[in-house]
Amino acid sequence: MKNFKHLIVLTLIMSLLASLISCGAKTKTADSASGSGSVTEATQQANVESSTDIANAEPVINYPRVDGSTANMPMMAMIRSHYTGESLTEAENNTEVTTTDYSWRNLLDGKCDLLLVYEPSSETKKIIEESNVKLKVTPIGVDALVFLMNEKNPINNFTTKELQDIYSGKITNWKDLGGEDKKIEAYQRVLNSGSQTLFLNLLMKDVEPVDAPTKYRIQGMDGLVEEIASYNDEANALGYSVFYYAKKMYAVPGLKLASVDGIEPNDETIGKGEYPFLNEYYLVIREDEPADSETMKLYNYILSEAGRKDIIEAGYIPVQK
Repeated sequence: MKNFKHLIVLTLIMSLLASLISCGAKTKTADSASGSGSVTEATQQANVESSTDIANAEPVINYPRVDGSTANMPMMAMIRSHYTGESLTEAENNTEVTTTDYSWRNLLDGKCDLLLVYEPSSETKKIIEESNVKLKVTPIGVDALVFLMNEKNPINNFTTKELQDIYSGKITNWKDLGGEDKKIEAYQRVLNSGSQTLFLNLLMKDVEPVDAPTKYRIQGMDGLVEEIASYNDEANALGYSVFYYAKKMYAVPGLKLASVDGIEPNDETIGKGEYPFLNEYYLVIREDEPADSETMKLYNYILSEAGRKDIIEAGYIPVQK
């Protein structure tokens, strides 16, 4: 997975560039400038227009332009390697993403052909619904929203209610959970990121989260993971990510994953549907994709038994048949 740490840095730079471009839109609210609140229509449109077109590398046998979520990059590389005959290292070097929300918008705009991706944000869902583009969305695997702490923290388990109370501002000190007398530094992801969407949909639901200060709202998943693992060499930070990314793709020393409602997140509890915060990820193409296109051939391969084996070999948990 070492190559992906370099790719993650490139992905973060691409995302930051897109954000900087969107900040130049004529209409911008104080909320969007500070990283909180809703995005104005003009800024939202700038985000769509500035989404980076991917797959600038030379195509292999007219390989389709694949985009998606950062946490799906190892799967993309494994599929590409087996499908094209490239070595896994070559496939990793040829794998790029623009991250979850941008990739959904790229598919709408014809800037990519196929997605391996997590659920879009509510804003992007609205854009999809209002567009004239019909998408074919197929669940192919399952992942989980997991909560991350420094390994020095004595707390190992939360109830769902405790997590909601932390992120709504009702619980602010670890001593209220049986830990040390320290303020809980509760990190969040930026709005419209894939893990932020899962956080709002799976954990918070109808509970309004506290508006995190900018310094606690992290742009990239790698930044959040490293921040939690090393926060001032103390144990008072809390954050979240998706299981595959935090456990397998970007695991770092000093980090532990908390149990929720007494259930530890692992391959078995996620695969059996026992862990409480589960979410599918998807294979997506446009409905009007020609039946004889290279994109449709790749789509059918991913849904075949060979594609399922690729998903498993890359360390992911496929949907149950």
